[in-house]
Amino acid sequence: METLELEAKKRETDKKAKRLLVKEKLIPAIVYGHRLKSEAVAVPYAQFEKIFRSAGENTLIWLKIGPGKKQVLIYDYQKDPLTEKFIHVDFYAVKMDEKIVAAVPLNFTGISPAVKNEGGILVKNMESVKVKCLPKDLPREIKVDLSLLKSFAERIKVLDLKVDSGVEILIDDKNQVMANVVLPRVEKEEVGKPEEKVEEVEGIKPKEETAKEEGEKQEKGVKKEGKAKDDKKKK
Repeated sequence: METLELEAKKRETDKKAKRLLVKEKLIPAIVYGHRLKSEAVAVPYAQFEKIFRSAGENTLIWLKIGPGKKQVLIYDYQKDPLTEKFIHVDFYAVKMDEKIVAAVPLNFTGISPAVKNEGGILVKNMESVKVKCLPKDLPREIKVDLSLLKSFAERIKVLDLKVDSGVEILIDDKNQVMANVVLPRVEKEEVGKPEEKVEEVEGIKPKEETAKEEGEKQEKGVKKEGKAKDDKKKK
């Protein structure tokens, strides 16, 4: 595993100090670890960005703080949602003889024949997995070969991941599916023209109107019959 160096200096945590960090183009950061007291530091923005772009997370870094230095991992970071610039970094100090737990990103490679030849849709159910290992064995990424998905019935599961013997994947269900291919959604097309509504056909009245007219006729008939009986009684 490649080891890089990054300069850091201790920092204050008040608002005035934070404004000064922005002016000096420094990123506020914190260093912590097992049996280690947390320490507030700052690192040069340009130097950190260069290391992150070339190495990413899960890479050991010698963090130099004054006369001393610690081996750390870029454990977490925050970015401004608008500018996408780094605004905070978490460094985890490690001991080379103690195992650590970290999330390792999955790198999906290759092309699925079920996607290429059958028009299927690739579904990725996971983006990373947690592992436990010594710092020197921590992988930067774990590859997932999509060419294994030759049909819709096939699945790539956690148990299919290939890692070194010193790396333990911390997932209880090793049958959990990481990637598979599903059938594309088929939109139903209308066949022919829509049927004409009865009420839209000239000369034919809708059923509702016909029923209404029949009801009105019956009601008039009842009224006429009642009136005729009344007239007869009067006479």
